[in-house]
Amino acid sequence: MSNQADHTIVRLRVPPELKQKIEESAEKNNRSQSAEMVARLEQSFSTHSGTHELNDFLEMFKNMNKQNQEIQKQLMGVVRDQSEVIEKLKSRVKKE
Repeated sequence: MSNQADHTIVRLRVPPELKQKIEESAEKNNRSQSAEMVARLEQSFSTHSGTHELNDFLEMFKNMNKQNQEIQKQLMGVVRDQSEVIEKLKSRVKKE
């Protein structure tokens, strides 16, 4: 358990319904209301960090998707060109 020297006192006004939720959650988690609020605040900041990582991942995925679409377009062009070559070769073989 921590002592008062390593913490700062913060006065906070909350609606009665929220106070009730804090009390219930603190009891369920076997900690004081203050410890419950601190834990939840710390969690919100770590989740925020995770959100940045998720956004970075999504941005990377979008870029990869764009690159994939460009590669698909290029491949379709190659396939189209090869199909034309095959058709020309077939025409030559029929003439001979």
